[in-house]
Amino acid sequence: MAISLEKIEKEAPKIFNLVKKVSISLEKKNLSNHRAKVALVLDISGSMNFLYSSGKVQEFAEKVLALGCCFDDNGALDIFLFGNNAHYGGEMTVDNFRDFIPNIQKKYPLEGGTYYGKVMKSVRNFYFPDGKGQERKKVFSSTIPVYAMFVTDGATGDELETENQLRWSSYEPIFWQFMAIGKSQKDVKRKGIFGRIVKAMTSDFSFLEKLDELSDRFVDNANFFSVEDPANITDEELYDLLTAEYPGWVKLWQ
Repeated sequence: MAISLEKIEKEAPKIFNLVKKVSISLEKKNLSNHRAKVALVLDISGSMNFLYSSGKVQEFAEKVLALGCCFDDNGALDIFLFGNNAHYGGEMTVDNFRDFIPNIQKKYPLEGGTYYGKVMKSVRNFYFPDGKGQERKKVFSSTIPVYAMFVTDGATGDELETENQLRWSSYEPIFWQFMAIGKSQKDVKRKGIFGRIVKAMTSDFSFLEKLDELSDRFVDNANFFSVEDPANITDEELYDLLTAEYPGWVKLWQ
């Protein structure tokens, strides 16, 4: 463990229970002794309002924090936010995780647009400041990789910039785990008028699916999955999804 279990159990029993669950998934993937920085990149566009107000984003952040407790040297989770602009929200830890997301929303309220590329550039610049989030064509080596959990419920307004950021970051030790929240159009199989109505009420995640298969990258540095509601899958299922492709990417950087 990057942070002592005793400290977590004493100061944050809720996170401690999640750590026990994530540890099972990590053991299955031979990642029990793995070290990495963990970032949580959260959409703060207006359509995310219910997910924030219902507390679901806070609960999800706590689950990702458990992953940070296993990976990060001080059990911290770097929070980034994106809407029209990109923001760094600070570190979420076992000491301050309670009401972290509601508190950060007071400083960064929901915004009108959604721009993936802006925040991806910000994340890259944060961890690899030498490149300033710009184009990179040579491998950048680092002893500590970055696992970036990227959460959104919709499409971006800067597709080309997003594609560039993903390609350039493939030369850096950063893995992007994209998760879309909402019912995917791929899951809609009904035909006729009712089917078209249902499809119109679902989300189009085709661009995120494209990113998962994007060409001209140094390595495959991303994975994508969607969930209709992050509260409707078990913790064990979630942690298995979060570590589905990451172990294969890690081997490329060892």
